[in-house]
Amino acid sequence: MSLRSKSCRIIGVNSEADAGFMHLVCFDSSDPIFAGHFPGQPIVPGACLVQIAEDLTSQQFGRTVHFNTIKNLKFRQPITPEMQVVFVINGSKIEIRDKSLTELYAQFTATYLCPDSDVQ
Repeated sequence: MSLRSKSCRIIGVNSEADAGFMHLVCFDSSDPIFAGHFPGQPIVPGACLVQIAEDLTSQQFGRTVHFNTIKNLKFRQPITPEMQVVFVINGSKIEIRDKSLTELYAQFTATYLCPDSDVQ
């Protein structure tokens, strides 16, 4: 999934020195991805959350970024399509939280590659 799809949309971005970048994201509950995951009780697929984090990291750096490794991936609570969540990206550490930043829904660390540059 790319942010260019209709599945999700960035509502706002905030940058704080200690916290990294925070991206407020909402989902389109009418997207067909939710019909199959899961009928009657839709949740945002974990693979989509990781892809969104990769897309946001790319946007943050202004170049294409691919996650090379993902470690300690934990989905703590399901995210439903009507929720607004905050992706907190601080270097290699990524967290997905509620709008007030009190509830942790998912977290992982990632190393990444920037194939269109000399930086890795």
